[in-house]
Amino acid sequence: MVSAVGASTYGISTQRSPSSPPGNGSVQTLEGRIHQDQIQLNDWTTCVSANTPKGQAAIQKLSADISAAKAQIARALQGQSGASSSPPSTLGAVDVWA
Repeated sequence: MVSAVGASTYGISTQRSPSSPPGNGSVQTLEGRIHQDQIQLNDWTTCVSANTPKGQAAIQKLSADISAAKAQIARALQGQSGASSSPPSTLGAVDVWA
């Protein structure tokens, strides 16, 4: 059984919040968004309308959305790895930065 999620096969979903801060569950959310956008992008690139102005605009928008979501994932993962690696304890030590 196949069911549609969000927009139609050739529609562009506008139910997004790209400015939401990355958190624990947002990487999975972004990966899901990338998956859905990739499906729509594949549909548009193989569609007869791919060479029309509307098709080209949809392809560019979906490509940009995928790139932006991948960048958000990279930032989220970088932030998580930076937060999880805490410096060793140096009780009584004083750092002097010149």
